[in-house]
Amino acid sequence: MGDRRSIKTKSAIKHAFLELLQEKEINKITVSDLSKEADIGRGTFYLHYKDVYDLYEQIEDEIFQQLGSIYDASFPSDDPLNMLTFIEKTTEYIYQNVEIFTLLTKPKMNVLSINKLKEFFKTKMIEELSMIRQSAETITETEKFETTFIVSGVVGIIEEWINNGMIKTPACISNIIHQLLLKFED
Repeated sequence: MGDRRSIKTKSAIKHAFLELLQEKEINKITVSDLSKEADIGRGTFYLHYKDVYDLYEQIEDEIFQQLGSIYDASFPSDDPLNMLTFIEKTTEYIYQNVEIFTLLTKPKMNVLSINKLKEFFKTKMIEELSMIRQSAETITETEKFETTFIVSGVVGIIEEWINNGMIKTPACISNIIHQLLLKFED
């Protein structure tokens, strides 16, 4: 029973945080603001989080855990369709969480670093290459640059999609990304 209440409280705090991010930058949001918006006491906030930045970090961690789970479910595999599946599931996840991604990727918010997103996917791709080859040492400098280039392009497309109101469907964006990635195959 207490666990369900805790989940509900955390959800209210998260929702309040996202509401406040529409009006203020993260460094301007106080625990008092969050408590008032979530209709909880300050003490209740501190039962779950150290401060506003801890709340943000936990939200960010949830995002990366979900994206990591999607990635891990799609790989390792030699099947080229797994990349399409991964892209489709990722764009669908972003689409289903449109509110959070729209707010957290706004340039003026300076919250979810696009660079963190790029680094996350770059690390995952290099891990995948390492597993396929059985050794990280066989990944060349050129392949690392190629990975950076590809990840920057994919994240750039997703960022553009988010910033333009996600007018295109996740399937359409997935297809665009997949078609571009196919051009890089040997």
